[in-house]
This record gives sequence, structure tokens and C-alpha cells, in this order.
Amino acid sequence: MDKNEILSRKILGGVEYDRMVAFWNFKSRSVVALYGTFDVFHPSVFELISFAAELGQELVVGVKPDADVKRENGDMFPVYTQEQRAAMVSAHQLVSAVHICDEGIEEFLRRTKPTVAVCCAHASDADKKALEVVKEWNGRVEIFTGSTTSINDIISKYK
Repeated sequence: MDKNEILSRKILGGVEYDRMVAFWNFKSRSVVALYGTFDVFHPSVFELISFAAELGQELVVGVKPDADVKRENGDMFPVYTQEQRAAMVSAHQLVSAVHICDEGIEEFLRRTKPTVAVCCAHASDADKKALEVVKEWNGRVEIFTGSTTSINDIISKYK
């Protein structure tokens, strides 16, 4: 099995995703769900992933779908497709699984039922509010404020 195949096996959808989450629950593993765009990897993205991974035993990263990114940020975005962004996230060794959230953030969280839901301080207010759904099963929300860079910061340097 080559390295690309190993990474692609971390990108889960449908029944595969549900089975993995069920397995972790069966094994009493604490699951953390991190949600975001992950369009351009920069040091703050690595800090965010490391922060989230410290909060539990399994880290599931929900990648915002292309249509949502385009609607929120305009036609120039995303820079990379949702599949490319999922592949980049899957390469991080602290990530247990990656899921492209075509069903939306709240449904992703309801499927996962994480003990902690995480996003960065640069996330939209709507995304931050959507994380609150985890309180239905006594989960908690963590907003990563340690980020020193956003995609907008990077873009402004090139204008």
C-alpha cells in the first residue's frame, strides 16, 4: 500500500464514517470534532490541529464543502477543492479521520456526537453558533484563539 492510499483511507464518508465513530464509542474513546475550511495550510492550521488533538483521544476533522466556501467567500474560493483539502488534512498524523461535511456542520456533529467541538476564532459566527449543537449531549465547545494568521492575512500580503 502506498502513502497516498494510506492517507486516503483516513477520508471517510457514509457508512464507513458511521462505523468508525461507532467503533470509537464502543471502545470508550473520547472524540473531538474540528470543523473548518482548511484551504491554505499555514502555521496556525497546524497549531489548531494540535490544540484540538490535545482535547481527546480521536480527532475527526470536518472539511467545509466547496459550495459553502464559495457562497461565504466568493468565486475566488476555495483555492483547493474539498477533496484536496481533505487530503491535506489527512496527512497530519494527529488526525484520526477526515469527513467532507456535505450534510452541513450540525448534521456532521450530530453523526459524530463528539465530547468536544472545535473551530478557530477566525471561523464565521454562523459556524461558531452551529457548534453549540454539541450541548444537546453534554458536549462542550472550544474556540481556538491561539491563531496568529488567517487566510485573509495571507491574501492581504499578496495584494
